[in-house]
Amino acid sequence: MTEDSKQKEIRLKKELAQVRAQNANDMRKTRPSRDFSVGGLPPDTTHKASLSSRDIPDVILPPEKRRGKKENIPF
Repeated sequence: MTEDSKQKEIRLKKELAQVRAQNANDMRKTRPSRDFSVGGLPPDTTHKASLSSRDIPDVILPPEKRRGKKENIPF
């Protein structure tokens, strides 16, 4: 039961790929992390509610623009 040259070539290619993968894993160097994040939020950060016209005395602002309920019909 001899294997023909095509099967032998395929088997040798697979073995070569396995050896190359093993060598790549062995030769790989670990590198330091490149995490440039700021390290989280500052500890004094708190939630600040946004102000509306009711919160500021003596201020009259126009009402917020509402979306139209109709389609955009140009006529």
